[in-house]
Amino acid sequence: MARNVGNPTENRRIDSWKEIAAFFGRDERTVKRWEKERGLPIHRLPGERGGVFAWSQELTRWLNSTTVANGKLDGESVAPASAAETPARSASDLATTVPSAPARTSVLSIAVLILAIFAISLYAVRFLHRLPHPTIPQATAHSVDAPYTPDPEAKEFYLKGRYYWSRRTEGSLRQAVDAFTQAVVHDSDYAQAYAGLAECYDIMPEFTSMPRSEAFPRAIAAARKAVALDPSLAEAHRALGFALFYWDWKVPAALSEYQRAIQLDPRDEEAYHWYATSLLTLGRYQEAMVEIDKAQQLNPASRSILSDQALIRFWAGDRPPAIARLKEIEQAEPDFLSAPRYLAGIAFAQKDYRTFIDQTNRLATISHDAQVAAVAGAAQRGFSKAGERGMLEAMRLVQQQYFDSGQSSGLELARTCALLGRKKEAVTYLKAAIADHDYMVLNLSVDHTFASLNGDPDFEQVQRQITARMNQS
Repeated sequence: MARNVGNPTENRRIDSWKEIAAFFGRDERTVKRWEKERGLPIHRLPGERGGVFAWSQELTRWLNSTTVANGKLDGESVAPASAAETPARSASDLATTVPSAPARTSVLSIAVLILAIFAISLYAVRFLHRLPHPTIPQATAHSVDAPYTPDPEAKEFYLKGRYYWSRRTEGSLRQAVDAFTQAVVHDSDYAQAYAGLAECYDIMPEFTSMPRSEAFPRAIAAARKAVALDPSLAEAHRALGFALFYWDWKVPAALSEYQRAIQLDPRDEEAYHWYATSLLTLGRYQEAMVEIDKAQQLNPASRSILSDQALIRFWAGDRPPAIARLKEIEQAEPDFLSAPRYLAGIAFAQKDYRTFIDQTNRLATISHDAQVAAVAGAAQRGFSKAGERGMLEAMRLVQQQYFDSGQSSGLELARTCALLGRKKEAVTYLKAAIADHDYMVLNLSVDHTFASLNGDPDFEQVQRQITARMNQS
């Protein structure tokens, strides 16, 4: 008989074919075949191609079914991996108790198990059938005259997801994804749950290790699904606007989505917030100040809004108060990434390299980012030996290693090369950053670290390429 290992009441979310295969101690090809031929319960998130997840309880129930009642599958013994081998992904309070199967199964038990398996399989087929294509949402818009009432359990998961999302840490965002996914599982027509999922993926490249190439396509698919279900939902439009801006670089369309969200809900502080940060990226500082002030008035307790307000204020010219505000946030919120990240960038721009190094070290400690730590260490060693140029040369060598290994877009390396007068290399790495969809190239025209490249024909060609792409419809 297949055995249940670990806490049977824990319902872990297991992401990716690799982790699902590890749960059974088998290879990915085998578990993919089990899904096709034996009904292994696998779920797919909206809009993903190849992205899958599973719930540990469903896998255990499948494993304990009559298909593998003798503890063998395909002629080999199969049992779930231990809890230590399969990372916990979901809060234990989402679980329901799953009893272990008896050593000898009675005819009645077999019948019950068959009915349970049939019900689970039917539910899975119905759920998967209703998930949208990445670019063509299959949904019927909710009636404006009859506001949609979500499943009560789905709403509880949605509210939990919003709390975790607001914390903006790597752990909390993963918990938010779990909660919003559970909401979708309970109610696949729940537009707000899709919007919440989209907004998680919108900000995961900034606060987690998830690559932009994975996060933003998921965000766009989920946001489009939300808009299709409820065109009047402001949070769906702001989520779509964010992803269109920072991934597709469709600036007019993105700004229009923000404006649509504000029109639908004039009290949507996040729509004002994201509209403001997009304007900041474009170098439209005064307009950004107007929008971020509206966001702060609507939600004065948001550490994310306060941090971005301070950053916008700095670049708009009100510098000492902006730095003071960021330091206050850093002291009050020691686990929050934005304050040390912004303070490091500001210090670098002001050539206050000791503060830059200190804040980068702090950022590395909070984020557990090995690349940030390596750059900070190199900067400290180089600055101690040979001042500013020694620091830049040491940073360049580390940044080059990460770029060569495919772990960096090349934008930071381009900045360092520009400051060192290595113009040709700077342009080369800028082109690589464009190919990698690094949205920070959108503020190239106002990025003073590239001032030495002004007038260079290759640099001007890159600027024209970015401008043309930003103006696409």
